[in-house]
Amino acid sequence: MQGAQSAQTTQTEVVTQGLDYRRVAPVIPFSRAGWAQVGMYAILVALACIPGSNAASSATSSLMSFAVGLLVMLFAFFTPLRDGIPGRVIGVILGLLGMIFASTPLLGELVFGMAPPKEAIVASPGTLAVSAWFAGAGALLVTLVVVSFGRQMARLDRSNLIVQLSHMIMDGACTVLCSGWCFLPMLLQGFNVSKTENANGQLWVWLLCVIAVVAFAVVLGFMDRLWYRDAQPLEGAQAPWFGFAMMPVMITGGLVALATLIVQMTLTV
Repeated sequence: MQGAQSAQTTQTEVVTQGLDYRRVAPVIPFSRAGWAQVGMYAILVALACIPGSNAASSATSSLMSFAVGLLVMLFAFFTPLRDGIPGRVIGVILGLLGMIFASTPLLGELVFGMAPPKEAIVASPGTLAVSAWFAGAGALLVTLVVVSFGRQMARLDRSNLIVQLSHMIMDGACTVLCSGWCFLPMLLQGFNVSKTENANGQLWVWLLCVIAVVAFAVVLGFMDRLWYRDAQPLEGAQAPWFGFAMMPVMITGGLVALATLIVQMTLTV
């Protein structure tokens, strides 16, 4: 009798602690999500390779911005995260603001232009643009944490607070970091270094940055397999497998921006 009660208590504890874990195994195989990731990466790279897309004022650069904005909007529809309508709305707003920071060169002058000495902070328009995005994205992420905590405190029923808070922050982080993909054209076309004494070194830095982005995307792909297997998606979510496929792609945008910043800084050395 005591053993049966102990087993029942243990089972209840497992169920209580496993609210963020799948109750049943996923029906759709992860391979579908994996191929979806490959397709999204291929589209982003193809758009970034269009000649002239690395110029923020060019018409071709708007194609990359459109693709990034589409990812943000699609994630709000297919997200498997259990943060509710407020989390989705906040994520979309922050993602669109991140795109504005990434596609507005004047923001760099506003943030860094008045800081003396100017040459010690930025040395090229590309460095200025990416640095400004990092400043804006950092502010958005801080705002995300504050707003997410305030949203959870405003709930009358605060059950599963940690789960919903973490999902809300994850939602917003994905949309903000996704705007970093706007710098992919600048990264892929940044290897066209001038004939200087440090040209070989600049080319090696570019290659290492590209390899780092690819390796990071591959690692996130393997982690996404675990998320898809274990994480309990939102009940009634539309094609949650596609939402799980989008998360690593969107997060990788942050590393794309970082790699672009490193490349732009080396081009001025």
